[in-house]
Amino acid sequence: MPDATEDGEPMRETIAQALAVVAVGGSGIVAGVFFAVAVSVLPTLYTMPAGSYITLHRKLGQGYHPSMPLIVNSTMFADIALIFLVEEPATRWLFVLASVLALGVQGVSHLGNVPINKRVLRVDPDAVPDDWDDPRPQWRRLHQLRTALALAALTVTAAGVVVLP
Repeated sequence: MPDATEDGEPMRETIAQALAVVAVGGSGIVAGVFFAVAVSVLPTLYTMPAGSYITLHRKLGQGYHPSMPLIVNSTMFADIALIFLVEEPATRWLFVLASVLALGVQGVSHLGNVPINKRVLRVDPDAVPDDWDDPRPQWRRLHQLRTALALAALTVTAAGVVVLP
């Protein structure tokens, strides 16, 4: 009978456990940040005049970029790697679903929120046109969607981590 270290199983489990920490930790950070923005930052931004909103939107963006995309990507790649490291099919499917949900977060961000952010950056906060199309309602809807996806990804990732050996 081969020694346990010869078949690589302990190494595989160690790698899976390390990636599980990255996946659940990253999912928690993303969901937590998005939740905080949804319940605190966005309501505050809605109360501001357009020029003040644009200025603050820019400052907030400087703090979130590039850290949030890196955290979302790291989380998604950890989930993807776990698909190939876990042996139990039900657990593997949890990480497939978590990966898809994280990809959904990225899709909403890159196809929805980021283009709006770029549009806001082009507006002079000291000379907002009278006919300016305020993006806050659309940005908020998109943010609520990605927050729901992030919370679902956290839940599914946590479920997968709980059943790891």
